[in-house]
Amino acid sequence: MSLQVDTMDRHAALAATVAPAARDAKSQEFVLGWRLLAGAFLLNMVGFGAIYSYAAFADDLAAAFGGSRASTALVFALSSACCFAVSGYSGPLADRFGPRPLAIMGMAMVALGLATAAAARSMTEVVICYGVVIGLGTGFAYVPAIAAVQRSFTVGRGLASGIAAAGSGVGTAMVLPMAELLSAFGDWRFAFAASGIGAGIVGLAGAMLMPGMPPRRGATALQASAREIGAQRLNVAPGAKAVSGRGFVTLYLGVLLVSVTVVLPFSHLVSSAQDLGLNRADALGLLAMIGIASMAGRFVLGALADVAGRRFMFLGSAMTLVAATTLWAMAASPPALIAFAILFGASYGGFIALLPAFAADQFGRQGAGTVIGLLYTSRAVAVLAAPLAAGFAVEALGGHRIPVAVAALVGLAGVMLIMIVPRQRVA
Repeated sequence: MSLQVDTMDRHAALAATVAPAARDAKSQEFVLGWRLLAGAFLLNMVGFGAIYSYAAFADDLAAAFGGSRASTALVFALSSACCFAVSGYSGPLADRFGPRPLAIMGMAMVALGLATAAAARSMTEVVICYGVVIGLGTGFAYVPAIAAVQRSFTVGRGLASGIAAAGSGVGTAMVLPMAELLSAFGDWRFAFAASGIGAGIVGLAGAMLMPGMPPRRGATALQASAREIGAQRLNVAPGAKAVSGRGFVTLYLGVLLVSVTVVLPFSHLVSSAQDLGLNRADALGLLAMIGIASMAGRFVLGALADVAGRRFMFLGSAMTLVAATTLWAMAASPPALIAFAILFGASYGGFIALLPAFAADQFGRQGAGTVIGLLYTSRAVAVLAAPLAAGFAVEALGGHRIPVAVAALVGLAGVMLIMIVPRQRVA
């Protein structure tokens, strides 16, 4: 009887010791999680703000170097493609070394790209400095930060993904006012140089909010972070094993096909709207509507996904992209294009915000960097191939209607592929 009492006393003492430690660990995880989320927001704001700010200076660069519209468009295509292509390397590296060193390197490259572009002496140098260096820098920071968010949040992962992804929307929204502000003090060279300094300061601040090396596999339960404990309890498939399965290949192809509908409006909507009688200012206003609706979609659909189910909301966003693209193909008046811009923007925001969360839900959090990084290379393929193919089709067919309708069918095939992706777990 005495032995039983002593055993119960030891268990009670152990529980009294472990419970406060568990509460402290949970509180620390909460603080670190939201600090990480702030860092991811800043990294996305700086990286994609730099990529999209090129559009504000494209005409000035074309006038300075005698470049054609094709050469100026190449800079944007290259920066976006390089960003997503390098994710195939930055994601797995983040799983091994942590996101902080990669984010620091990425933001340093963005600042360097802006600074060197300010001193460019030819359009070729602009293409290399702005299109390649800034794109690669953003890619080295983007996926490691987004993957870290997936590992840090289980409850509220959809909303957290939406907040992190909203950084790119805020960066894009700041392009026009910042360009006008900097133009008051000098030409495009001054704007690039000043932006490089700002990107270095803000970007490196965001990078320092990222976690360092991930916990070792051999750590004890009290030494390991709560995120690692949760991943071990779920017993999820590691990233390397997840990407080698048929399910990942199916998801990759599905995201690639849906991304065709994502990239086309940014390259062909303005000309399509002008064909329907809108002037250039009103046509560009449609892109602004897409940006505003996208911001709302990231927050609202991300939050709703945690209630209604992230898989359901992600598939719903992808399907709505297809419906919006169909509406664009059928549009015969400016009001129809406005409806398309709002519907597309909201669903585009939901798709971008929930794609990383969906990937983490399907394949687990332990290898989130590897899974998300390799998955995002499909977007690089779409960025390079879809606008070019659509451009040739528009010229050959004399209009946007048939090429856009075909893009909607391609996106529908992508949604059907995503629907059959199974959730992978290992025993």
